[in-house]
Amino acid sequence: MPHLLSCYYLDEPLTEQELQFVHQALVGPWARFPNGASALLQKRVPAVLPLPDTDGNYVQSREERAEGVRANLRHAGIRADNGRQVLWVMPRDSDWDAIFQFAIREETGFAPFVAQRWFDEGGQRTRGAVRVVNTEILLRGL
Repeated sequence: MPHLLSCYYLDEPLTEQELQFVHQALVGPWARFPNGASALLQKRVPAVLPLPDTDGNYVQSREERAEGVRANLRHAGIRADNGRQVLWVMPRDSDWDAIFQFAIREETGFAPFVAQRWFDEGGQRTRGAVRVVNTEILLRGL
């Protein structure tokens, strides 16, 4: 049955060009990753996150922080996506990306599709052309 594919983002939504690419990959009967989606709906996740201490460290572990951000995802409406894959737009910060991907998997039961637009190049985070990664398939392969 066709459904709206929820697209969650933390810092900035997909651009029009990125949306077109992602739409081709995930929406409709000819999608590269068929999932039954008939359209895509972007949803902002509230960015109320703990701050690191003066040394850049967190008191909580990644798992504890993931538990904390699950409330942020629920506020954005992720409970309506229980039992199906969603799209996660990778934020610039790779640590928070991993935490949110874990929390999304805990909330929905599936690892998300990821719209990746940040890449590590020579120790620097660089924004590039978006690509879509099916992290559920990656996890099943492990």
